[in-house]
Amino acid sequence: MKTTMLCVTAALMCAGTLDAEVEPKSTSSTPTTRAEGAVRAPASQIRVSSQAYVGEAAPGFELTSATGEPIKLSHYRGSRILLTFADRRETYSAYAAVAESLRADSVLMVGVCHASPRGLRMLAERDSLRFDLLSDPTGQVAAVYGAFDFTTSSTLPGYVLVGRQGIVRMVVLGQMLPPTDLLQFTRYALANLP
Repeated sequence: MKTTMLCVTAALMCAGTLDAEVEPKSTSSTPTTRAEGAVRAPASQIRVSSQAYVGEAAPGFELTSATGEPIKLSHYRGSRILLTFADRRETYSAYAAVAESLRADSVLMVGVCHASPRGLRMLAERDSLRFDLLSDPTGQVAAVYGAFDFTTSSTLPGYVLVGRQGIVRMVVLGQMLPPTDLLQFTRYALANLP
């Protein structure tokens, strides 16, 4: 019995050895050295993701606007804002009328887009958009709000209503709402806000 077990074990070890590839020997005798400097963590290790929840404070951020100036979330403190997340800047053209209607309801629409400030500025000028467009080219802010897909490196559609005190009042993530539906959702959420 012991002999049979030893033969089986030896056969398995030999099979594993035969399947293994032989690594060629290096021709140089000196080990390769890494250049000095900062070492970046792999992208898979620096992914920060979260989600905004109703009743909690909205995560702070600082992004560059279409006009090139840095804008922080605290810039809007004291105003109700509707953060709208999009991957393509052209998405915002359909929301021009909604932004005006929301302004009449004392809500500022703020676009957070996976585009450059220059591209956003060109869109705002071309379509006469009268709401802030903020550039989130890396998707970091979208990820903190739960509106970023790391597998495709794209910003997901999303809407987050933030009250005057910086508290999240409505969250709709992962689907693009038609302009009239977005207006109705927002007005419904505003019905019980101070």
